[in-house]
Amino acid sequence: MIDRFKEADTQVLGVSIDSKHSHKKWAESLGGVSYPLLQDFHPKGSMATSYGTYLENKGFAARSTVIVDKQGSVRYSVMANGERIITELLTECKKING
Repeated sequence: MIDRFKEADTQVLGVSIDSKHSHKKWAESLGGVSYPLLQDFHPKGSMATSYGTYLENKGFAARSTVIVDKQGSVRYSVMANGERIITELLTECKKING
């Protein structure tokens, strides 16, 4: 559904505090991913901290979905409990960019 997100003027990204080597292994284990993976590695968790998803006491970011508008403001944020419902996320993107 990457094309549908592009039509909604949206860029899908994966972000974690893991290294680029870890990202590469994870993507390979899935047979590849069709969106960029960004590392929030150093300073560790700075992006996640700015989104309120970094768990300082555990040393990692909570699995979350964050939608940021073109001005850099967080417009949607939810902790992920299991699999994300992609069609619902696409609807949120359309509301923001519509």
